[in-house]
Amino acid sequence: MSDLKFDASAAFDSYRNAWAPTVRAQQEVLKAIESFGRFQFAIAGDYLEWTMAQAKANFAAGTPAALAATQTALATQFGDKFKSRVQEFVAIASSAQSSFNALLGEATAKLAETLKKSP
Repeated sequence: MSDLKFDASAAFDSYRNAWAPTVRAQQEVLKAIESFGRFQFAIAGDYLEWTMAQAKANFAAGTPAALAATQTALATQFGDKFKSRVQEFVAIASSAQSSFNALLGEATAKLAETLKKSP
């Protein structure tokens, strides 16, 4: 009769190694969701500020020419701010893509190494 002994630490290590890429992928997804959420919150704040400035301009303007000038200035400011937000979005998306590409590369390399070791 063979004497089989169960090694709990080896089983736990193999479990941890098997699920490590999945856990890391989930962490990266949560980081990306958080970044995009913060970005969306910033966009909403920009729109709120612009709307409030528009309302103040409508109430404060004395003549249609003054209102048009104020509206043009506000639109220019909002356009500049929105342009910087688009650049921020591109940076967030590029960062998320590069981290996922790195994660996929690591997981693929680890899988290839495991397959080479197996009989």
